[in-house]
Amino acid sequence: MVTMKKKKLEYIEGYKGFACLCVMLSHFFAAFCNVWVTSLPERAHNGAWFETWIGTTPLNWFYNGNFGVRVFFITSGFVLSYAYFCTGSVEYLKKGALKRYFRLVIPVVFINVVTCCLMKFGLLYHREAAMISKSYDWLSAFNNFEPSFFAALKEGLFENFFKNTSNYVGPLWTMTYEMLGSLLVFAFLALFGRDKIRYVIYLVFLVLFRESNYSHFVVGMALCDIMQNQNARMEKFRKNKWAVALVAVIGVAFCTYPSGTDPSITMYRYFNLNQFMDTVTVYHFIGATLLFFAILNSKGLQKFFELPPFAFLGKHCFGLYLVHWPIMMSLSSYIIVKYTGGSLSYYKVVAIDFVITMAVIILWAIMISKTLDKYSINLAKWVALKAFPKEEKDVS
Repeated sequence: MVTMKKKKLEYIEGYKGFACLCVMLSHFFAAFCNVWVTSLPERAHNGAWFETWIGTTPLNWFYNGNFGVRVFFITSGFVLSYAYFCTGSVEYLKKGALKRYFRLVIPVVFINVVTCCLMKFGLLYHREAAMISKSYDWLSAFNNFEPSFFAALKEGLFENFFKNTSNYVGPLWTMTYEMLGSLLVFAFLALFGRDKIRYVIYLVFLVLFRESNYSHFVVGMALCDIMQNQNARMEKFRKNKWAVALVAVIGVAFCTYPSGTDPSITMYRYFNLNQFMDTVTVYHFIGATLLFFAILNSKGLQKFFELPPFAFLGKHCFGLYLVHWPIMMSLSSYIIVKYTGGSLSYYKVVAIDFVITMAVIILWAIMISKTLDKYSINLAKWVALKAFPKEEKDVS
């Protein structure tokens, strides 16, 4: 197996940062501008044409959380396999598999406990806010149970990672896929990483996981494998800027398929295949894959996603993903409840709420990155060192 020189891939972090922003915006708008997501006229606030129009257009991409999650899974498959394809180190796979849980668990437990505390003290206002924002079937559907610190701890320590449970923090449903998908990557590479038959196995796994999020990890791993083999065809494709641009455009077209609006009222009505498959997930998966492939082969796109805003979001992506949920359920919802109906129009309240919410989310994410995230990284390294004290230096 040919190996490649390992280097830091800032543009991948930037791409993840953009995806994280899409997820945060999707949750904020689903909660407080629900008509923008559903395009249902009865959920409009001022009757403006813009309210029901935006969700039917490609502009929905910027708050398309389903697309963002596809990016997380695909890039995880790429990044987790990158060090192996650079070095061919089996030790990396053993350490990586062991470290993965400890790398994630401390921040996850923390945010579950924080959310539990907010619930215990009656500081979640999302149900009241849902009645005002008209997010009847989304915002009001979460965190409607009696909180328990033991249950929150159990969920953060185990159930988020292995039972696909996310009662306290809704977005943590992804942790089971991140955990088991990571183990799938490490196991696959340990078994087939140096075997030429792995290209056939990629296809077999894609068929097996065709209706599962685990297919995304397989694609990310396969893309990393393809990129490390710098053959003539890949070089020719990379030099053809029009071909790369076409792949990117097609990818964006798939990414912008609406996930909350009835496709029959949009420009995508002729591409609706719901009777045959989960069209939304499949289209976003295809779109995120094609766009990522274009980024991997375009210096222009790489420079774009290395821009400071994306780099910042990527650096603090995990913290942003964790903290935005309890903040939105508490502070953001409180602002809607407290100030709607006063001298300010509804969308002015939402705009102010958005600015305050994002500022608080960013501050908390930075604190998590500097504290809990570092503790998690150090814990994972300590566990790996204790388990494999005589192994070669960690390459991750």
